[in-house]
Amino acid sequence: MRTSVRRRTAVLSASAALAMTLLGACASEGDAPTEAEQSASATESANTIEPAVDDEKLAVTVTGEVNPTIEPTVDFTPPLTVTQTSRKIVAPGTGAEVTATDEVEFAYVLYAGSTHDKLDSSYGKTNARFTLAEITKGLARGFVGTKVGDRLVIAIAPADGFGNSVSQFGKENVDASTTIVMVADVVRVIPSMAEGTPVTPPADLPVVTYDDKKVPTGFTVSNPTPPADTIVQPLIQGTGAPLTPGMNVKMQYVGATLADGKVFQTSWTSQAFETQIGVGKLITGWDEGLIGQTVGSRVLLVIPAAKAYGDEPTGGQPAGALIFVVDILDGY
Repeated sequence: MRTSVRRRTAVLSASAALAMTLLGACASEGDAPTEAEQSASATESANTIEPAVDDEKLAVTVTGEVNPTIEPTVDFTPPLTVTQTSRKIVAPGTGAEVTATDEVEFAYVLYAGSTHDKLDSSYGKTNARFTLAEITKGLARGFVGTKVGDRLVIAIAPADGFGNSVSQFGKENVDASTTIVMVADVVRVIPSMAEGTPVTPPADLPVVTYDDKKVPTGFTVSNPTPPADTIVQPLIQGTGAPLTPGMNVKMQYVGATLADGKVFQTSWTSQAFETQIGVGKLITGWDEGLIGQTVGSRVLLVIPAAKAYGDEPTGGQPAGALIFVVDILDGY
């Protein structure tokens, strides 16, 4: 459990049925690969997931506007089977190309090729978000090399599929030997650090230091006087949605004590921090200071002790006023 910004442990749920199947496939028994096998097959090497076979003759018809809130109509004649995972672009996008190491946000509808039964859909709900190196090989192969804005069909060959985890959808005649058909709209690649317009902060605030990859590493403090209230200063202004109470948020951060600039924790050396914002799961300075900030932003927070852990915390947390630099990577 993190102690720097959490008040208590929080658990985020992902995209329900699909998450259980994609990630459950890594750990299920029988025909499904083990977690190590799944990770290895999905990545093959760190940056070289083999793309799916491009097949413009794939016998799946998709109609409807490209819109992650409106489910398209998907037609094909069952049984549809493929021996190699294949894809076709139904409507091309113009955004960034998806790479093997990316985390991708997408809307989807999922069908059994054997029966045309609909298994799951995110349209009109929360989009899926998955790191390609961590999911089923067939989907990873389907997305690699596509572009943000694409609508595509992926026909996932059984060898690249969900294994016995597909039984979680509860459909008859749908098993590890079934070709799975997904129609997906590629919404965006979730960035690994803040992206937007640089903002020049006032001169008397702590200055963020960076490594040679422009990752925040710490602070230079010229004025250690604690503020009367939380100071919120964007350093990069993102263009995404503003954070509102109850949102699930993904962030990278560095935290230090204001008195001496000593770093007590960073997420950059492990993994991004995911939680809900504005609902009492975090220290008050985060819950209040980050509400209204936009996804994509880098935000400097200078937080008085009263809105952090106080001057004499009892749980091992840092005492006194604190500084954070927070990259808001995602919010939904």
